[in-house]
Amino acid sequence: MQKLDITMLTRAADGLLEHAESPRHRQLLENYRRHALLEVTGRWTQIFAEDMTVEHPVYYLNINRTSVTLDGFEEVVAFYRTLTDTESNVIVLEDEQLAVADWGIASESMFNTYVRGNVIPDGDPELHYVVRQRIAMHWPYDERGRLIGEHVYEHADHLEVIEVPEWEFITLDEAREKLDPLIRPLPSPSSQ
Repeated sequence: MQKLDITMLTRAADGLLEHAESPRHRQLLENYRRHALLEVTGRWTQIFAEDMTVEHPVYYLNINRTSVTLDGFEEVVAFYRTLTDTESNVIVLEDEQLAVADWGIASESMFNTYVRGNVIPDGDPELHYVVRQRIAMHWPYDERGRLIGEHVYEHADHLEVIEVPEWEFITLDEAREKLDPLIRPLPSPSSQ
């Protein structure tokens, strides 16, 4: 495996934004893009701004061979806090297929999550790993363009845990260095 480019995270959304004419679609794509950047840089608290996420989000997650429903602000916040506390929020998306419609966004891609061995079964805490998973997602939005929740589905047969040398590992500091310049405020709905 070679070191991936963390800035690929927003490539699919940026490509759609170049051609999207619908103000609604542009608003959803900007929200999706900002959400991804905030999550991967560990700034997840900003995801819950009143113009980004509804007050009572619901997440349906089918990942790591487990299904779980996160129902409400507290449960979703605990999820993001755990990602950041375990340093498993640095993700590079490869080959993302992204679609936007009035109801929301659909995505399928290969997720590459950068983790230390202490957060994976049978991992060596001194080593660096990339967990590769094929994941499909649906993100519904409300009438104001705020995220209602996430529906995340993993294809368990496409899960790989790959040990990588330290120089191929993307740290949170590196992710922030490269992604922070890409974070921008959401445009006001009237400016689209």
